[in-house]
Amino acid sequence: MTQLIKLFEPGTIGKMEVKNRVVMAPAGTAGHGPEGEITDKVIDYYVDRAKGGVGFIIAQSSLILKDALAPGRPSMYDDKFIPKLRELSDAVHQNGAKVAFQIVHHGKLLTQYRENAPDPSAIRAIAPSAIPRLRRVTDATTVEGAGAALWVRDNTPPEEATKEDIKRLVEAFAEAARRVKEAGFDAVEIHGGHGYLISQFLSPLDNIRTDEYGGSVETRARFACEVIEAVRRKVGPDFPVIFRISGSDYMEGGINIKDSARQAPLFVDAGADALHISSSQQGSIQWQYPSFLFPKGTLVPDAEAIKKAVKVPVIAVGKLSDPIYAEEVLRQGKADFIAIARGLMADPELPNKAKEGRFDDIRPCVYCLNCFNLRSHLNYVLTYGIPCTVDPAKLREQEFALKPITSSKKVMVVGGGLAGMEAARTLAERGHEVVLYEATANLGGQWFIACQQEQKREDYFPLLAYLERGLNKAKVTVKLTTEVTPEIVKEAKPDAVVVATGAVPQTLDVEGADGKNVVQAVDVILGKAKVGKRVVVVGGRYLGMEITDQLAGQGKEVYLITRSLLGRDVERNIYLALRNRLIDKGVHMFQNCPLVEIRENGIYMAFNGDLVFLKADTVVLAVGMKSQNQLAASLKDVISELYTIGDCVTPRDALYAIHEGAEIARQI
Repeated sequence: MTQLIKLFEPGTIGKMEVKNRVVMAPAGTAGHGPEGEITDKVIDYYVDRAKGGVGFIIAQSSLILKDALAPGRPSMYDDKFIPKLRELSDAVHQNGAKVAFQIVHHGKLLTQYRENAPDPSAIRAIAPSAIPRLRRVTDATTVEGAGAALWVRDNTPPEEATKEDIKRLVEAFAEAARRVKEAGFDAVEIHGGHGYLISQFLSPLDNIRTDEYGGSVETRARFACEVIEAVRRKVGPDFPVIFRISGSDYMEGGINIKDSARQAPLFVDAGADALHISSSQQGSIQWQYPSFLFPKGTLVPDAEAIKKAVKVPVIAVGKLSDPIYAEEVLRQGKADFIAIARGLMADPELPNKAKEGRFDDIRPCVYCLNCFNLRSHLNYVLTYGIPCTVDPAKLREQEFALKPITSSKKVMVVGGGLAGMEAARTLAERGHEVVLYEATANLGGQWFIACQQEQKREDYFPLLAYLERGLNKAKVTVKLTTEVTPEIVKEAKPDAVVVATGAVPQTLDVEGADGKNVVQAVDVILGKAKVGKRVVVVGGRYLGMEITDQLAGQGKEVYLITRSLLGRDVERNIYLALRNRLIDKGVHMFQNCPLVEIRENGIYMAFNGDLVFLKADTVVLAVGMKSQNQLAASLKDVISELYTIGDCVTPRDALYAIHEGAEIARQI
């Protein structure tokens, strides 16, 4: 068994002692009240992670001014929030962890929230310089040409901060820190990264001031240092102050790790007890939450560079959920603490399981970024808060506690994809007699296919393996290569049937779609279909961009066409990373260009109202899925207790498959 010595040894930040080196990194929940007040479900969420063995929790960023409110964030601008905040700190302490709260001002990013505010004049978007923010284009009519970026400058510039504004902002940070301390927290973290206000002062992309707050690397750090100094004076010498920065903007002309290493000692001299090293600006947000497209520990080199520049503890973050890898980062002296956000969303028990050597029992994060893809899951977010694909109990901890059954039922689950596997395991854990049927030779369904993709294999396969182990532990009977029919159901005589038969690839109603040169993307992934040297991929969402990336990486000449915006409905971090990979590989991208006809030697597409012909040896379709629901329809008169879940209801993503499996298993 791998011994995790460094990860579970005590550590100190300032005068705060922490029982281990596992830090829960701040991340949004969207679970707060209308004014940003703490709710009971948010308390339950953090308590579950404290019970799970994390040493130190940094709760998500809270807002320091009423005129700087952003939706879904907790508030720290008034003393009226202190009582409920104290409930949170007390609850975490009772379960063995230390806890801090992060404080933030969004700066010029507030222009986007002002647009939809009931009273736009009540929100002040203040920034070091009046440079408009980047915004994502959602109206296809505003984008011209092929492969146009989805990011443009906003038309509404922020207010350039006056000296009086700066004094007011510094004092607001200090007052917010005072409230954090009075609410019983163990430390405060000041957010100086991710393209928010302090980060805007630090970066030459946003700060073109010519006074004492702009100019050189050191003078651009003046505002940050004044904030840290004011916070230190307000909370006193013994209360830990952590400063979070972006080691690099990862944007041309922005701040880089060499600049940050020069600024870091200034932050320590100003009063910071520890530095928390993240990354990104808003235009490079793919680096803020590295997806499955990035290697594990992708930001560790930045933390290591800062650690060489300062003598206070350094917290590393960014795809560090693998405890064995995290241990190695600490052993090599690249950081002093390991911050994990998404891994603790996926499994609140991660630290306890790691400490006990139960690595196979850790429910893995797949870095899909559904926890940040709020547009695609808006109804879910508004109802429950920000979801986790693999942990349906996130922000529903009380509701999802497993309850024992009064009498066992014989349950047939049809379909071994994510929905069926989650339902079967949970049903068996509750005490039902469960048989899982899968028509193919492999469990996983569409997820099994995704596990074969080059970009996803490392992060996606562990979930499939985890679910398979769960079926074995729960003693679920699994029957592969068995296609269920109404006759099989009648013969088995179950008390209930859960149908989770998934979906199959969609085709297009265009001439030539049934040609020999036309293949489905999933067949290419599985090695069932070969492609020629020159390829046209049809479909510009996840699968289309991913198969294009794969084929271009094999040296193919690839043309990607889509009838709407490239990356429509793709989580923006993943979109940016994929788009940049395609550009680097020389892929020709055409958006707002519907496919018109497929011929033996290529395709016709509509381009700015004209027909354009693209030569191609192979046409790869990645145009979505259609439900495979015939079995459910045929069973309506066969079984009285019948349920349908997952893609056979309507094609969606893994989040809904797992969540529906978990929910239905708690109802039967």
